[in-house]
Amino acid sequence: MANIVTDEAIRFGKPRIEGTRITVLDIKRRVVDGDEDPFAVAAEYELDAAAVFTALAYYYDNVEAMQALEAEQEDRQREIRRESRSLRDRLEDEPTSEEA
Repeated sequence: MANIVTDEAIRFGKPRIEGTRITVLDIKRRVVDGDEDPFAVAAEYELDAAAVFTALAYYYDNVEAMQALEAEQEDRQREIRRESRSLRDRLEDEPTSEEA
């Protein structure tokens, strides 16, 4: 049976399937949010189905903590998009060497 582990050096300490870099949230996003077949997800990741179901059970056993992780990731993604837009806007506003 697969275990769910954390290690700050791997995937920023997010809960993941032992022996892999596949996080609980990776599985949840595909199976729950993406409505993919758990057996197909297991096959694509070269896992047994039990590992996928263990990850899903972990998610629901720790739903508040997992939702907090998801919210943190969403906040970080928004921040990165803002920073990217800001950088792009600054670069577009700078004169090129041909214009200077």
